[in-house]
Amino acid sequence: MAYQSFYNFSKTSFVRGIQCRKLLYLDKYKKQFKTPPDAETLARFQSGRDFEAAFKAKFVNGQDVKTVYKYPSLACVQYTRNLLSQPGEVVLFEANIFYSDILVLTDVLRKNADGTIDIFEVKHSEKVNSAIEWDLPIQYYVCKNALGQIRTFNLVNRKEVAEFEFVITDMKAACEARLPEVEAHLDEFRAILQGPEPDVAMGEQCNSPYKCDFQEYCYRSMR
Repeated sequence: MAYQSFYNFSKTSFVRGIQCRKLLYLDKYKKQFKTPPDAETLARFQSGRDFEAAFKAKFVNGQDVKTVYKYPSLACVQYTRNLLSQPGEVVLFEANIFYSDILVLTDVLRKNADGTIDIFEVKHSEKVNSAIEWDLPIQYYVCKNALGQIRTFNLVNRKEVAEFEFVITDMKAACEARLPEVEAHLDEFRAILQGPEPDVAMGEQCNSPYKCDFQEYCYRSMR
C-alpha cells in the first residue's frame, strides 16, 4: 500500500476517520469508487468558498500560498516557513503546515510582530457540528507542534440569518483539552491504514455529519 508522497493525514481525512473508519480507508486507497457530488452539495461548497473569501478580504495584505506553488506540496510547506520567518506581521492564506505525517492548510494565519500567531478557521455554518468539533483540534495539534506560540485559535462562522456577518470565537482552550484524544485517534487511524479494509456495516454514520461519498460502493459490496 502506497501512501501519499509526504503526508498521511489532512484535516479532511482525520474528520472522515472520526465519521467512519471504513470511510478513512476508502478515501485513502479507493478514491475511484467515490460518487461525484450532486448539485446541492456543489452549491453548498460554493457558498462556503464565498463566505471564506469575504472573510479573507478583511486582510488586505494577505498572501495566498497556493497561488505561488502547486499545493499541497513540500514546496508549499517550505514557502510557508520562509514567509513566517520574515520579521514583522505576516498574513497567509492557505498556509501549508506540516507536522509528523499530517498536513493542514489554514484558512487565515497571522504572525504578529511579536512572533505570536493567530489562526482563523472559516466555516459557513451557524452552529458547531461534530465535524467542526474535530476539524479544529487536529488543525490546532499540527499548528501547535509545528509553530508554537499560538496566541488565539479562532473559529469564524456566520451569524444567524445574516449571510456575511462573522462570529469569531477563540477555541484554543477547547482544542487544547482534546489533544490527548487527537493523539489516540491518530494512533488508531495509522493502524487502520496499515491493515485490510475495515468491515463496517452501513448505518447512521453514512449520513452524519455529512453524506458519505462511498455509499454506493458499500451498498454494492453488501449484495
